[in-house]
Amino acid sequence: MASVKVLQYSDDYLKLVVEGFKPSLVNSLRRILITDVPVLAIDRVIVLDNTTVMYDEVLAHRLSMIPLKTNLEKLPKIEECEDELVDPSLCQVRYQLSVKASDQVVSVYAKDLIPDDPDFAPVYPDTLIVKMSKGQVLSIEAYAKLGRARDHAKWQACLASYYYYPKVQLLNPRDERCASCLESCKGIAKKNDEYVITDPLQCTFDNWKTCEEACSGSLVVDWDEDKYVFWVENYGNMSMVNLLKEAFRVWKWRFTTFLDVIRSEARRQASRPSESSGVEGQGSGSNQAAGEGLNQAQG
Repeated sequence: MASVKVLQYSDDYLKLVVEGFKPSLVNSLRRILITDVPVLAIDRVIVLDNTTVMYDEVLAHRLSMIPLKTNLEKLPKIEECEDELVDPSLCQVRYQLSVKASDQVVSVYAKDLIPDDPDFAPVYPDTLIVKMSKGQVLSIEAYAKLGRARDHAKWQACLASYYYYPKVQLLNPRDERCASCLESCKGIAKKNDEYVITDPLQCTFDNWKTCEEACSGSLVVDWDEDKYVFWVENYGNMSMVNLLKEAFRVWKWRFTTFLDVIRSEARRQASRPSESSGVEGQGSGSNQAAGEGLNQAQG
């Protein structure tokens, strides 16, 4: 039976125990989260004035890697932007930055990037962009557009991964050779002169294998091929709830598109039965004639 259990949840981190799903299905969700959830990232920078020590190209690259808050409710669907079904200006947000160091050294931070809409401000406002000496000026206009991490890492919304759930069995709970495991693994404890497994997830799989070797047969470690620990680390562009909602929306859209392609191809093939049968008939006749010619040649 399929089930999902939440072990840890916040806007930055999610940890689940997933059971009853095929690895291919779990991995497809992981890939959607990493590469297909759209976020905003600066893609074009117009340098109006730059007398700092940082080259324009380096400055543009640094700006592009600053995570930006992405309110998807105020933006078109990523598929509409990619297929140019909407005005491209609706898929982007403009930012302005203008700083002058008059009489002292000035640090320019991400919070100095002023968006047209405050809902798309930088996620980490204290990210340092550049330090300016006295008299230096930096004035730019930047445009962030909606994109996916499969095109560039600057559009990556999160990290996601999974691993098999460790399956640990104590065959001899009184074996004192397992005492060495108490120091390296928090998932095992000693109660009433017996060792017990408290929580398999409190110890890494490598440490469990070390315990297995130390116990010399009294402890057996394996993994459950139908049970996984799935985790997601959010970069802060959107809340964890919105991140998952968009991931499942894109996932569903991909499956629907795939099914539509299959149905379209099936209808196309079904509309040409006479042509295919005619070709098959011609082919079999040619093969028969060739076979008769070969028999005559052999005779």
